[in-house]
Amino acid sequence: MIDRRQPQLHGIVVPILTPLRPDGRPDPGSVRRLVGFLLDAGVHGIWALGTTGEFALLDAGQRAEVARAVVEEVAGRVPVVVNVGDSGTALALRHAEAAVDAGADYLALTPPHYFPHSPDEVRAHFEQVKDRFPDVGLVAYNIPQTVKVRIDLDTVLALAVSGTIIGIKDSQNDLQWFRRLSTAVIAEGLGARFRMLLGTTALIDLGVHVGAHGAVPAVANVAPAECVAAWERSSAGDGAGALAAQLQATRYAELAAHASDGSSNAGLLSVMKTILRHRGVLDTADVSAPLRPLTASEAGRVIDASEQLDTRIS
Repeated sequence: MIDRRQPQLHGIVVPILTPLRPDGRPDPGSVRRLVGFLLDAGVHGIWALGTTGEFALLDAGQRAEVARAVVEEVAGRVPVVVNVGDSGTALALRHAEAAVDAGADYLALTPPHYFPHSPDEVRAHFEQVKDRFPDVGLVAYNIPQTVKVRIDLDTVLALAVSGTIIGIKDSQNDLQWFRRLSTAVIAEGLGARFRMLLGTTALIDLGVHVGAHGAVPAVANVAPAECVAAWERSSAGDGAGALAAQLQATRYAELAAHASDGSSNAGLLSVMKTILRHRGVLDTADVSAPLRPLTASEAGRVIDASEQLDTRIS
């Protein structure tokens, strides 16, 4: 069971990839190696089964298997957040039960996708999950570019004030919206009790200055030390050092340009998995169908380019 004295979310919380076997099923061995690689780099938390983790393409049993492998390998060293989002409340509750049984420190929840849900339906969705698991911190996962439903500011505040959610990961890359939320959270007297995380690769260093307690950057899977440095240096007031680390991390994300076809999501996931396979962290670079994997020539260019990146942090 969960230790109810949950550690606070802060710093770089990595939205971990889901390594796959050639048959498309999760690869627990590679999951464990990836967790170890990230913890050795000093990350502050692990976010399992997010967009980077291909959660929407995995069945319930596969998602539960990944959650167990992550929690077991982390072994309490940093907080673990498990996303339980799905297209309906009953489905989300099933994933939440498995995540709680696995020992997740926090649950993350998107609005239910497919139908263009109203704010009152979104709020009810979050309340029902919280009612079922009242002792587990629930984090709102706002990513309208994929879910197609945006959690509006009033809904976030209502859920925060009621204690339904203890934080948010906002992946809109909209600093103006995020600052409005930060200002409103302070005005409501929530302070540090409500954890604000930016789901961003390119704005880690700036997040510190708009009220974020941490960032959840996909590129941290391949550049964890750079992302940690961008956050920690910005937090310490070293703007130049933070920017340098931020730019180093961003260069890895730019390698997705080597994927000439397929979606942008598939390109980035395939690039990161290719790099990690080359480093010996993952056994394969496979992605879930119908996401398009890199061709052999694309993978070769990605490996060559990644080896030329200066990963030293001075």
